[in-house]
Amino acid sequence: MYKDFENANKTHCNVPNVFPSISASIGNYEPQSTIWKTAIYFHAPVRMFMIFLRWKYFRGVIREDCDIIVNIVVFLNVIENLALVGLTYWTSSENYSYHEKCFKTFIGTSLFYMLFICILLHKYRRRPLVQKEKYSVKLKWRFFAVKVTSFALAAYFFLRHNRMCEPYVYSMFGLAEYIVVISNIAFHSTTVYDIQINFIYFTKQGFTTELF
Repeated sequence: MYKDFENANKTHCNVPNVFPSISASIGNYEPQSTIWKTAIYFHAPVRMFMIFLRWKYFRGVIREDCDIIVNIVVFLNVIENLALVGLTYWTSSENYSYHEKCFKTFIGTSLFYMLFICILLHKYRRRPLVQKEKYSVKLKWRFFAVKVTSFALAAYFFLRHNRMCEPYVYSMFGLAEYIVVISNIAFHSTTVYDIQINFIYFTKQGFTTELF
């Protein structure tokens, strides 16, 4: 927006807007595009390692008869992260079809993952919740609700913009999209209350962790 406000907010029907979508603000401009892609690619292995740590935690606190469900849910989280890499690689301006498919996959898998994890951690535990875990589950439910609401609004504004081309409707879509992303990040950040790890080291032997 700072470098090129007009083009960042430009849409196919040329109605006025003041807030671009994430794809519009990053995918078409340098150095934003390179910085974004580098950050996503560099962080992808770390995200996968965190999925592994969460999987170990889930297997330890969720009932044994739910192991298959836990594995399926964690697999959804893996697909979510692969879809994030995909929608970063295929930008909306260069390959809209693939970008759209990756975005839908990202949203779908992330929502189902969040829902099932909230249910499993709340209802199907091996042991009672400790105080930090209670707080973590409460936050998870809240961030899930925010994401569902903001995604519903984003979908509504996107469809309305494409159908009616009203001024500033695409800006509302962009704002809702940012809230979707922030709530997704916030949900995963609750991992700090679940996994009691102080440091993660990368050595010649691989990843090692240091517990509190």
